Amino acid sequence: MATYAKYEFGLELRKKVWQKESIIKIAQWAYKVYSNNLGQDFEGNLDQVLLDLNTMELGDEYSGLYKSLNKIAEDLILGKDVDLNLKEYGGSL
Repeated sequence: MATYAKYEFGLELRKKVWQKESIIKIAQWAYKVYSNNLGQDFEGNLDQVLLDLNTMELGDEYSGLYKSLNKIAEDLILGKDVDLNLKEYGGSL
């Protein structure tokens, strides 16, 4: 069974952040990635990261998260586990 990698998602996320895509579009995209890859294994806790990122479409309070999203992307590219509840990622999404 194929594995959806943190590195692959991190690269795609970083590109979207650099292009300043809307937070809502990034959130919807994260869920699309999750749902399109349900038959695969997700590396580490990437499935939870995708679901957590999807919650950003629920409110305007996430509109200033590009710095945090960039940190998430960079850490995923490096293969690190990401816990969006930690302060280093901007607290709880």
